[in-house]
Amino acid sequence: MYSIYFNNRCLAVCSFREQLLNEPGAVLYSSGSESDLSDLPILFQNSPQLTKLYVPSDNEEATFKQLCTKFISIQAGGGLVTNRKGDYLLIFRHGVWDLPKGKQEPSEDIRQSALREVEEECGVHDLEIKEHICDTYHTYLLNGKFILKCTHWYKMEYPGNGLDTAPQTEEDIERAVWVKKEDLPKYLAHTYPSIKEVFALWQSSTASLLR
Repeated sequence: MYSIYFNNRCLAVCSFREQLLNEPGAVLYSSGSESDLSDLPILFQNSPQLTKLYVPSDNEEATFKQLCTKFISIQAGGGLVTNRKGDYLLIFRHGVWDLPKGKQEPSEDIRQSALREVEEECGVHDLEIKEHICDTYHTYLLNGKFILKCTHWYKMEYPGNGLDTAPQTEEDIERAVWVKKEDLPKYLAHTYPSIKEVFALWQSSTASLLR
């Protein structure tokens, strides 16, 4: 499934087998033509009463690409970081808890971007990057054009106990904190849907490895 987040609203491409098709409040879209798909983000943006719009497809990748025809794409990298105690590194910005992330520079590999952004935003160093977790997509309007930000998320490990952080205040980050696993739900209650998706996919992959 491909999900594009408009703040807390979601426009997604999914298979006909997805259980979410029965989700309460979900609205299904049946496309009449490819041009309809390319205009769908504008229609969704202008329909605030819709919170979840799903486009069922037999070819999710092709449908998603057509849906994004009129987007300007940028790439970003971010990290889900744990320390030796198993605490998670979160940032607080614009009144919402988030994971550290940022745009890819032209000369960078996306993994380098993810490491750099986490270090800059949180003031932690000596991180070890691990496996790729997932990619998330969110969009916003800039000068009347849709920007589609694809964030590549990686698991990272910090060798210390996570006592010291230095939030990047020039990026409006108010706090960078280590959160105990048992306290995580109350923080995730005040975060973005895309961040919940990152945690859910990571926890799912971890559980499958333990089976």
